[in-house]
Amino acid sequence: MTILRIMDRIMTKEEFSKRLKELNLNKKEFSFICKVSYSTVSNWGTIINNKPLAVPGWVEPFLHYYEKSKKLDYVVEDICNKIKEVKDSV
Repeated sequence: MTILRIMDRIMTKEEFSKRLKELNLNKKEFSFICKVSYSTVSNWGTIINNKPLAVPGWVEPFLHYYEKSKKLDYVVEDICNKIKEVKDSV
């Protein structure tokens, strides 16, 4: 899914929970990373005062880029380890 398509839709509570699980995050960790109170994150997708509290539109793109960042961290670490191996073998 492209970032433009992600930004055109609203993420459901179930999609949010599934995405966190795929990224090995829980709501507490997510709230810490995003500087959003845990109670706010926990209330997304629920009904409060007969009104649904939607998952904010920025969350899905944030998780998309979070995943890309984690993959990049892995690649950079792997490259650095290979460079170190080559230097140590010389």
